[in-house]
Amino acid sequence: SWISSGDRPPPGRSERPGGMRSQDQEAFHMKKRVICLAVIVIALLACGVLYFQPLSLSDLAGETDQVKIVSRELGVRNGEAYIDSVSYQDITPEQTRAILALLGEHPYRRTVGTLFSKNGVISGLGDKTLSLYVYDDGSLINEVSLTSSESGKIVVNEKVYRMKPAEQKQLMEQILEIIR
Repeated sequence: SWISSGDRPPPGRSERPGGMRSQDQEAFHMKKRVICLAVIVIALLACGVLYFQPLSLSDLAGETDQVKIVSRELGVRNGEAYIDSVSYQDITPEQTRAILALLGEHPYRRTVGTLFSKNGVISGLGDKTLSLYVYDDGSLINEVSLTSSESGKIVVNEKVYRMKPAEQKQLMEQILEIIR
């Protein structure tokens, strides 16, 4: 062996019995760090793409579920705040199917704030809201609140999401047309 003979190591070999020279080790560790960092960045980007992909409101209810809707108009009359509520309790299976089809046409998205939203509290509701309550065997399983706000915020199961404001207003109007 060249180590025991006292000769100089052949090119590319280290005087250390482990194999690599210190420059080679530094380059190897640097490549390893760059590859690890690249893998982490790609994983974060993939998670971000999946997290922010459009979601379908139609996934929140099935054809056999019972849907109840409450429409509210908010405002001020003669200096007094008011809320006019109309409850739609007896929605037929045909109406439910039509509503589910509409819900599938209007995607919504998570926001960074969705992770941190609590109790579904949003400000600036606009002058109209529409809440859909989905029941399975008498138990509330999902709740969706749409607003006429320009912020585009909607509440799904007490979490705040985003939908295009024009789509949200259109969806509210179309649902009301179906159930009236």
